[in-house]
Amino acid sequence: MPHNVGLNTGAIVMLINRELYTKQFIGLILANMFFWMSTNVFMPVLPLYYHSLGMNDHQVGIAVGAFSVGAILFRIFSGKAVDRYGGTRIIASGIVLSTVAIISYAYSHTLLTAALSRFFHGVGISFYSAAALTTASLIHSDKHTAEALATYTLFAMFGVGIANASANYLYQFGSLTLVLAVGGTATLLSLLLYPKKPKLYVRPAAPVAALPIAEVISLPAVYVPTLSLLAVQFCFGSAMTFMPLLMLSYHINEISPYYIAYAITVIFSRAWVSQLCNRFTAQRVAYAILLLFTVSMLVVGLFPSTLTLVLCGAGLGIGYGLAFPSLATIITDATQPANRGTAFGVYTTAVDAGIGIGSIGMGFVAGEWGYTAVFLTASVYVLLYAMFYRSVLWKRMEIAKDR
Repeated sequence: MPHNVGLNTGAIVMLINRELYTKQFIGLILANMFFWMSTNVFMPVLPLYYHSLGMNDHQVGIAVGAFSVGAILFRIFSGKAVDRYGGTRIIASGIVLSTVAIISYAYSHTLLTAALSRFFHGVGISFYSAAALTTASLIHSDKHTAEALATYTLFAMFGVGIANASANYLYQFGSLTLVLAVGGTATLLSLLLYPKKPKLYVRPAAPVAALPIAEVISLPAVYVPTLSLLAVQFCFGSAMTFMPLLMLSYHINEISPYYIAYAITVIFSRAWVSQLCNRFTAQRVAYAILLLFTVSMLVVGLFPSTLTLVLCGAGLGIGYGLAFPSLATIITDATQPANRGTAFGVYTTAVDAGIGIGSIGMGFVAGEWGYTAVFLTASVYVLLYAMFYRSVLWKRMEIAKDR
């Protein structure tokens, strides 16, 4: 597979390619859609719910960010478990843990119980995500791996988009109870749909021994995408946690346009990952994403209004829609199947670490300097990282490729 990971089809071709849609692949992508719908339906409402319980900004950040702590602690372990035991059992374990955590939200009325519920939900996510992503990368031959991965993540964005667009309406109409019912149902649907005995493609080559975790982490094609995703998730976590509170501080009570703009653009952009990476390379797409996040956070931080709310939602949607699959395909190009679970375990730690820093860390910033400072801090951080990525990290990936 060439360095641009063979992403040689446009979005429309990718979606109608019949060779992709085997019975087991359909089950996997639908399960993935419902699973991430169940996870993301809580992100817009929990900060408001915890705030309504009397928690201050620091406590809201801790409660929301406990999810990331649980996921971070188990990401690499779960990835290694996938390489050793296969993905099916690990996927099931993650879904069951997530379901139990969702049920526990109904009984979490203090900072301690809320943090514990979020923590165990994060553990469930860590088991599911590494296993499902690895399965998606191995479910087809090299000819269709990139398309399969892009389609898999596209359906995840359908779930994310539906969740973010509907979460506030569900919360306002039926309080947290209705959100819990929708989230729990979606999680159970993912348990029913995912393939229990998937037939994975095995390359006809000599077996490759699994590398130690430290060696996998040291690969530039693993740690550079991970650091880049960390920057993206940091902005995402900051925005999703504190955007509602920023707007409320400016007496803007209707924030649904932000989530709708995000939902539409995150799905639309995900559909074009293949074409963009093929034309510009995944490395250039990643760089553009970092600059887009910088501008989006800066604009809404300096000029909070309904218009900039929509623009920020669209900017984050485009960037987030492109980021995960474009960076993930760099990893699939550079790792063997025997190390794929570990590599994705490392990669997906960035999801949790970024959201954790964005919610817990920025909670302290919000408490000390206000919500505007959260968005300005995030913008400056991503800009500095983008400069470091372009001048240093990009070269390291090129050097490693030529060896």
